[in-house]
Amino acid sequence: MNYNFPSDYVEINETHLGILQEAEKILGKQGVTGLELKNIAKILDISPGNIHHYYKTGEELIFDTVIYSYKKHVIDIQKTNSSETNPETVVRSWIEKTINWTTELPGIGVILEFPYQVIRSGSKYSEEVNPIIKHFLKHVGEIGISNVTYLASAIRSLQKKQNLKLYNALQIATFNKTDSKFTTYLTVIGFATLGGGLWMAGRQPENQKLPFWINLGFNPKQQMQTTIDEIIKMIKKEN
Repeated sequence: MNYNFPSDYVEINETHLGILQEAEKILGKQGVTGLELKNIAKILDISPGNIHHYYKTGEELIFDTVIYSYKKHVIDIQKTNSSETNPETVVRSWIEKTINWTTELPGIGVILEFPYQVIRSGSKYSEEVNPIIKHFLKHVGEIGISNVTYLASAIRSLQKKQNLKLYNALQIATFNKTDSKFTTYLTVIGFATLGGGLWMAGRQPENQKLPFWINLGFNPKQQMQTTIDEIIKMIKKEN
């Protein structure tokens, strides 16, 4: 079956881009339940029919928006560090940008983790949910490989005390099989950063309406940074 996503984000026209940008804001802050096509159309001063010109269903728009946001995020990390040779700088940049992305747009991260929630009851895809999810995950996986390989290259370069060297996915897989310390570093930094960002976004520990986190002396952002500093120290101390 043919789906109307992912879009060509390079050649995309102004109206189509505007739809994705507004959908990203809504999904990022309110999640799937907050997305109403008529509201996006009103903001952009277009008819809802214009949105259906690009997407057959709301699910297609949601999946396209998540791919758009994730791809934009990964490209931003790599572009920001395109001339950087210090692997520690790259690792810290990856962590900072990932935490910022997940805390600013937590709804996007949740859909990445739980895409099945996108398929609504009574949807035309409710009887064929697996094919569309498979299509979505295929494209998310391609972006994810680029993202993880980039972080892994920076960690490996830091571990080997060398300037940043970009490795391919096969080389990273080999390092994972032969170097348990490298695997631990990558797992802790990668998964803890994304998971920690979503955790913080969901609980809003700095929100004045939830002061008990602060009263308990718990500052997750600061404590996550302390953990990251300790891991980086461990990597740099390797012989």
